[in-house]
Amino acid sequence: MSPSRGRKADLVGWFPGHSRLPAHGAVGFPPDLVIEVISPTPADDCRDRIEKADDYARFGVRWYWLVDPDARTLEIFELADSRHVRAVVARGGRLDAVAGCPDLSLDLDALWAEVDQLVIDPA
Repeated sequence: MSPSRGRKADLVGWFPGHSRLPAHGAVGFPPDLVIEVISPTPADDCRDRIEKADDYARFGVRWYWLVDPDARTLEIFELADSRHVRAVVARGGRLDAVAGCPDLSLDLDALWAEVDQLVIDPA
């Protein structure tokens, strides 16, 4: 985000046509897509929804996705006028021609089923 400050996203992606990424260390140009998975604590939720969103917008990240396993939501935000504006919110079903990734289809019901398989039963 700057020479002295950065963020580590859960997942980042660059679309074809970008310069070669460095082998290691910080990347000096924004990814096209950042995906954050919301953690269950209120502080983490606030950080992902507000602090990181603002930082990524200032850095120039075009697409910002928030995946909330507890709420079972996918929110897709697009950079517009130096801030992220929600373009899509979905809870289930299938998303075809995902905003920003027209060749991508997502089956959210299958995603949430996978999440359920990862949850450890406390009993």
